Amino acid sequence: MRPFWGLLPLLAVFGLAAPELRLQGEVEGPLVLTTPGLQVEGEGAVLRGREGHTLALLAPGIRVRGLKVVGAGPEDDFFEPDAAIYLQGCEGCLVEGVVVEGAPTAVRMEDSPGAVIRDLKAVGLGESPGVLVYSSPGARVEGSHLQGFVEGIYVEYSPGMVIRDNLLEGNGRYGFHVMFSWEVVVEGNRSLHNGIGNAVMHGAQNRVVGNLLLGHRAPVAYGLLLQDERGSVAEANRFLGNTLGLVLMDAEGVRVAGNGFAENGTALRITRERGGNSASVEGNAFLGNLYDLLVDDPEAKVEVRGNRYDRASGLPVPHLPTGSFALLLARQPELSLFALSPGVILWEGVEGQVPGLRTVALADPAAERLPREAPLAGPWLALGLLGGWLWWRLRA
Repeated sequence: MRPFWGLLPLLAVFGLAAPELRLQGEVEGPLVLTTPGLQVEGEGAVLRGREGHTLALLAPGIRVRGLKVVGAGPEDDFFEPDAAIYLQGCEGCLVEGVVVEGAPTAVRMEDSPGAVIRDLKAVGLGESPGVLVYSSPGARVEGSHLQGFVEGIYVEYSPGMVIRDNLLEGNGRYGFHVMFSWEVVVEGNRSLHNGIGNAVMHGAQNRVVGNLLLGHRAPVAYGLLLQDERGSVAEANRFLGNTLGLVLMDAEGVRVAGNGFAENGTALRITRERGGNSASVEGNAFLGNLYDLLVDDPEAKVEVRGNRYDRASGLPVPHLPTGSFALLLARQPELSLFALSPGVILWEGVEGQVPGLRTVALADPAAERLPREAPLAGPWLALGLLGGWLWWRLRA
């Protein structure tokens, strides 16, 4: 059966033009819309709210464009917050080019298959998600900028969802967080400097492809966590400057391919909580990480082959990317506070020169040598050292 939003062009052909609502100037909310197929044009208009949801879309096919929504009710419960825009039963709806300010949540979506959030710009209040999606198969969040929420995008029970080309920065916990869903595509996003990182959990056949995951640096922060996943893929992503780049936890049948790991604490960590791990790790590039790979699940079934390492030997011998401190860190995570200390860095340098000192955890039998480049943080580190030296000289 053709979904409702697929019938809208046919209605136009037969002369049944969609109803239209034009908003102008300052409009006091809440505004509740229940007309199927309603077109809402809000260019230049400001909708303000103080109680509950400011704009509620409660019918299929509604389209809202160009509106600014300011404020909502005060409820900031993570799972049931007041929202600037609330979609319920809004199958195939579109929210496009909307700006949100001063609301606990920008968009809260429930039971709205195929709904699209596009070009949303929102700054949060720090306690609730920016876009909250429940039970909305095939929904999409695209080209949006979400900042200052507890999580940029939070998703539950929404198979086939697409999260694409968004900028998620400075959120308190996660940039994107997908739960209990399958065949979700997370592609082309930039997730920067969020409190913990990003996560895809308790799902299957999900694809995290072509994202930039940068600057998640709390003691246990990570660019991406894949936990309790089955048959999911992390491919062609860039993990830059995270405490942990990619973490696989209780993840089976996972493919890790073509990613770039640069200047992370530990680039790739495979660990367990309750279940097992199995993964293929191939065609990735490891550059300037303190540790390239750590496997602390003794029963993990992991095939590592054909990756490129800046510390690999030029000889055709297996590369051992795990150091002894990394193994200790796996069992005592609080020691991550010392990961960049001079003593640990010195010890890692010694291990790198004397392979016999390394503890063998996992080897890459077809490793390729990656030419060393200047570290991304090199100039800033040099300036920091110079500044410290000048301060010491002046103080003396």
